Amino acid sequence: MRIAYRLPLLLIIMVTLVLGLVVLKEAGASLRTRHRYLNVGKRLFLLMMGIKIRVREGVPPKEAGILMANHRSYVDVMFFRSATPQIYLSKAEVRNWPLIGWGAQALDVVFVDRSSKESRSASRAELADRVQRGLSPVVFPEGTTVDRGLLEFNPGMFYTAAELGVPIVPFVMEYSDPKMAWVDDDTFVSHLLKMLTRPAWYVDLYIGEPVRGTDGAELSAEIREWMRQRVRN
Repeated sequence: MRIAYRLPLLLIIMVTLVLGLVVLKEAGASLRTRHRYLNVGKRLFLLMMGIKIRVREGVPPKEAGILMANHRSYVDVMFFRSATPQIYLSKAEVRNWPLIGWGAQALDVVFVDRSSKESRSASRAELADRVQRGLSPVVFPEGTTVDRGLLEFNPGMFYTAAELGVPIVPFVMEYSDPKMAWVDDDTFVSHLLKMLTRPAWYVDLYIGEPVRGTDGAELSAEIREWMRQRVRN
């Protein structure tokens, strides 16, 4: 029964959101305005899906910084909280996806070819530049999803943050039902259908203080230890 009303609502929300973002960008609206519009769509999505966010620790950052979190599924981007507009990093092929790719371009998403060292380096520099302009890049240092614990971190953004003096704000997100994580060989469609049929569930959100440092390795170790103490093992 849930999927009977949630799926049409999801399609309506997505189409309305993406088309609105495209129109706003074409009209010359600022990224801050586009993100306010996006936040309305996020709230509608969470309400429709029965997902509640419980902030267990900390407060949303008021200043721009790199927002780093553990990674459970593609919906994690819905759970970040900050006073500044968020900027996302996405694999390059998403640019050509119908609907999702249009929305990503309308939000000035930074695209990266993960197989290219030059592309990865350029994307890190672009994200750092966004922080200097008062925006907050969202980064998942594990690079992929896992249902429990932490994977090894990709070090690049830690060294970029150290070189430029950019703060890192750590987040931890834990689902009340670990089965809602998108892992292993689960396809996007099958996982989405599972979410659409799931009763209400919640996400525990932990927010750390901004961390600065001049040594990328030390930053990575400090952020990882903070996350390790809060993730489900």
